Amino acid sequence: MNKLKISGLIAVLAFSLTSCLNKFVETDLDALYQEESTKILQYGLDNGITLTKDDKSGIYYRVLKTNATGLLPSSAYEFHIAYSLKTLNGTLIGQKEAKDSVIVNYYLSNVFPGLIYSLFLLKEGEKGQFFIPSQLAYAENPPSGVAKNEIIVAEIEVLDLMTEDERIESYIKKKNLKVSYKSDQGLRVIKLSENPTADTVKTGDLVQIKYKGMFLSEVAFDNGNTPFSFSIGSNSSIAGFEAGIVKLRKGEKAKLLIPSALGYGSKGTTGIPPYSPLLFDVELQKINGN
Repeated sequence: MNKLKISGLIAVLAFSLTSCLNKFVETDLDALYQEESTKILQYGLDNGITLTKDDKSGIYYRVLKTNATGLLPSSAYEFHIAYSLKTLNGTLIGQKEAKDSVIVNYYLSNVFPGLIYSLFLLKEGEKGQFFIPSQLAYAENPPSGVAKNEIIVAEIEVLDLMTEDERIESYIKKKNLKVSYKSDQGLRVIKLSENPTADTVKTGDLVQIKYKGMFLSEVAFDNGNTPFSFSIGSNSSIAGFEAGIVKLRKGEKAKLLIPSALGYGSKGTTGIPPYSPLLFDVELQKINGN
């Protein structure tokens, strides 16, 4: 079992909605939070450590390693982290060291909300210790060996904040791919098959494309069960898709790696979060019906 997993942002929303609609539950959870805050502060006193309270989340924390020049966190980055998770009495739940570190995506990773909040309290290169109230951790659905409503102590180091371009380059390196074309806006075209004597594409042409749309994890968001037809120059597709197709000849297959600026941008769309670089496997099947 991945010790980080819980329905992350969904849990935050559910917690907020319950608090707004049910005063009894709000009072009950407030009492639990106050009890846990007392335990956390007493832990700090007993161990001679000074903790700061994050007023937005209610998490108590201290920064163990600073980096004054580090990048500030943003949901536009992926967080490359090492961590350990323990209960307040020191029982280890799970850990990842730098050598086997993990990537956390604000929109896509299924982690408990307190971990996400904690990440936004660190700059790139910093490390902190976070005392996370139970309702922002596992609440009543803990992993095996952890009691319900346990305070979780997380030590987290942000090893790197990965930009979209870095994430795309990492994918290319991991898959040992050769880029055929790269635009100034960051589009990469990787031809998987070539047909150098076939017809090229020009503005106004009606093209038929076989495709599959994925995130860089290769999890599909669109399996392309039917071919997609559109006219070049009609703005019928995202900018990066069309810009990649015009680099192909009829019959060629390719991978298109599209940064969000040429995709769905900072707002995203249904099923695709903001700041998502996209991967398309494509084949240019027909030009003007042939």
